[in-house]
Amino acid sequence: MSPRRLRIEQALDLVPELDELLPLRATLIGAAREDEERAWAASSAYGTLGQRLVDADALEAEIPALAERIREHTEALYRQVARALRAVDARDYTAAAEAMIAAGELEEGERRLAAAERYYRKALELGRKPRERRAEGLALRRLGRVARLSGELGEAARLYRAGLEVAEAERDGEGEVVACQGLGNIAVDQGLWQEAHAWYTRGLTRLSPKLPERLRWQLCNNLAVVTLRSGALAESEEWVARALEAVREDDTPGCLAVQNTLGRLRMAQGRAAEAEVVYRAALAAEPGPFTRSSLLVNLCDALLAQARLADAEAAARQAETVAIRNGGVLPLLDAYRALGAVARARRDAEGFLFFEQALKLCRVDGLPAVELAATQHAYGLAQLDFGQAEEGCARLREALGAYEELGSTPEAEQIRSELARIRGE
Repeated sequence: MSPRRLRIEQALDLVPELDELLPLRATLIGAAREDEERAWAASSAYGTLGQRLVDADALEAEIPALAERIREHTEALYRQVARALRAVDARDYTAAAEAMIAAGELEEGERRLAAAERYYRKALELGRKPRERRAEGLALRRLGRVARLSGELGEAARLYRAGLEVAEAERDGEGEVVACQGLGNIAVDQGLWQEAHAWYTRGLTRLSPKLPERLRWQLCNNLAVVTLRSGALAESEEWVARALEAVREDDTPGCLAVQNTLGRLRMAQGRAAEAEVVYRAALAAEPGPFTRSSLLVNLCDALLAQARLADAEAAARQAETVAIRNGGVLPLLDAYRALGAVARARRDAEGFLFFEQALKLCRVDGLPAVELAATQHAYGLAQLDFGQAEEGCARLREALGAYEELGSTPEAEQIRSELARIRGE
């Protein structure tokens, strides 16, 4: 009997893209194994997830643990619904809304955004009944977050503004800060740096000693990112320093987030070797898989800037491995764009395979539209470098349309400038 040769891309096509099967699809990716027959072939240098093989035995071995996790999730969900029913029976609509919000957060944590939205809508309905409206404000902010994750930026802004109004009316300081943060994030998504700066600064003015400490370092870190993106590097340095002062040493995720921003700042300052040191120190802190993959992709950028292509490729491959083992689609997408960037730096036209795999991930797993636009953008620039002007321009125009629809102004302007340069030539 010949060995089984079912590739992951074929398997993912077979498994329906249903909410209840998302954990199975992630486990399928995590259980993928390399094709040993291709491992020593020259083409293995361009290997991607799509060429990996399904390990049905490994997948089946994971099913009991996967089923137990789903059972625990379902039980937790049902308990929140039962809690909401008891609260309504007792005419405690605030508690009922809070239970529905907790249920929505469970679904949001599993990437089931449509289901999360339905729970938050019920919470919003319940939260409007009592005089005390904090639950209503929280439901509005959660709906805003889901809308943003779904790419509906206009609706997200409307919901966050409504949540801010309720928080102000209720003198809910934390609610005000979180709403300002959400509105700042939406402005960042649209490349509106001054507006984002204003919202984050407004959030800082609403802070008080009673509120969670994490809010201060998050806002300072957000302001560091905004000023970095707008080119105000000296101001960004100041905000990074304030974020480092605000974050607690035992808050590992917070420390890593600020270190990541510091690395990006050093890259923008042309100090790639220092950025490399920052990223390697963060990696030594043993971050979780999602953060580790992100840091490895950023390390790849720092190594590329130093023309250390072999090291850059190794970092990107490590990011790919971490993402595959943990079933992380978005980190995997970042890893393939990084590998495409390495191929572009090498003037290796075969690197188109990495961009093609990234496009498949965008389309198959329904990632946000901005990820597809970013992939088409990077792919188009690579094709221009390889002399494929017609194909490259077509991809850039497709990315431009997506950026314009999303309101991503800086990226859209960058593509317009590139297309104008080509027409001028």
